[in-house]
Amino acid sequence: MRCRAMQALWKLALEPVAETLADANSYGFRSGRSTADAIEQCFNVLAKRASPEWVLEGDIRGCFDNFSHSWFLENVPMDKGVLRKWLQAGYIDEGTLFESRAGTPQGGVISPVIANMALDGLEAAVHASVGTSKLARSKAQLNVVRYADDFVVTGVSRDVLESRVLPAVRQFMAARGLELSEEKTRITNIAEGFDFLGQNVRKYGGKLLIKPAKKSIKSLLDKVREVIKGNASVTQEALIRRLNPIIRGWTMYHRHVVAKATFSTIDSHIWHLLWKWARRRHPTKGARWVRKRYFRCDGHRSWDFATKGSTEDDTCGLQLFRAATAAIQRHVKIRGLANPFDPAWDIYLARRRTAKRSAGLSGATQWR
Repeated sequence: MRCRAMQALWKLALEPVAETLADANSYGFRSGRSTADAIEQCFNVLAKRASPEWVLEGDIRGCFDNFSHSWFLENVPMDKGVLRKWLQAGYIDEGTLFESRAGTPQGGVISPVIANMALDGLEAAVHASVGTSKLARSKAQLNVVRYADDFVVTGVSRDVLESRVLPAVRQFMAARGLELSEEKTRITNIAEGFDFLGQNVRKYGGKLLIKPAKKSIKSLLDKVREVIKGNASVTQEALIRRLNPIIRGWTMYHRHVVAKATFSTIDSHIWHLLWKWARRRHPTKGARWVRKRYFRCDGHRSWDFATKGSTEDDTCGLQLFRAATAAIQRHVKIRGLANPFDPAWDIYLARRRTAKRSAGLSGATQWR
C-alpha cells in the first residue's frame, strides 16, 4: 500500500512532463483522451480521396513485460534509486517471488505513464525515416495513431512502409527492449481494411466506413451466450441485471461509428438466445404463454424482454437494454496538442468537458 502511494506521488510529478513531451496522436492512458479519439483520427487521415491507401498495423510482442529497465533508468526524469527498486521489485504468484528483469511494475500506478514516455517519439522516428525535408514527408503521407501499445502508420505505398518505415520502427523498439510481432504486424491496403481498437476501418468504393469489428461482435455474443447459459435457473430480473451492463457498455463503446445495422443484428441474436432460455424453462407451455410471461409491448415495440411492473400503470418493469435504441453520435476528437497541464488549454478543455456532459444527456455534438 505504501509503495502504491509513493508511485502515485511520483506519477503526479511525472505526468506534466510526460504530457509536454507526448506524441500529438498518442491517446492511451492520457487525461481527456480515449479510444474514440484514436478512431476519429484514423477517420481524419484516411477518409479523403487523396488520403494514403496503405496502412502498417503494428503489434508489439509482450510490450509491458519487455521494456528495457536500462532505458527507463536513463530516460525517465526521476530518482534513479527509487525507480530501480520499483522496476526490480518482482512479483508474487501463488506464494512464489519472481524476479523482474524487464518490463514495467506489475499493476503499478506509475506503469502507464512511464510506458507512454518510452513509446513517445515513435511519430518522430516514423517521419524521420523518409528524410528531414517537408516535401519528402508530405509525399510519403505518413501518419501515426497510437493507443498505448497498439498503433497504425499510414503511407503512400507499400514500399515506403516496408522499406523505410518498418526498419525505423524496429530500430525504435529495439532501443527500448521491444520487438514487433512478425505474425501480427502487417501492411494492408485500405480497400481490404484493418481492425484497430475493436473497430474495422475500411474503404468501400472510395468511401471510408468504420464499423464494429467482427471479432468484437463475436466476443460480445459469446459473453452474452455464456451468461445466459450459466444462469438457466435465475429469475428473469437477475438475468436482465447481469446482461444490461454488458450490452450497454459494448453499445456505448461503438456508438460513435457506423453501427446502427450492427446494433439491430446484435439485438436479434440476443433475442433468439433469450427466447430459447425462456422456452427451455417451461417445456410444457406454448409459445403464446411464454411470450406473455417474459416479453412485453410498450406501445412502440413488441417482444421486449422485460419483467412485469409493480403497478398497473407500470406495464414494463425491468427491461433488457436494446443496442438499437442507442443513438449514433459522431465523436469530436481532442486537439492533438491539448495539454491539461498547460494553462493555455484550460478554457478549451473546460468547454470540452461541459459539452461532453451535455452530449451524454441530450445527444448534442461535442465542442471542438
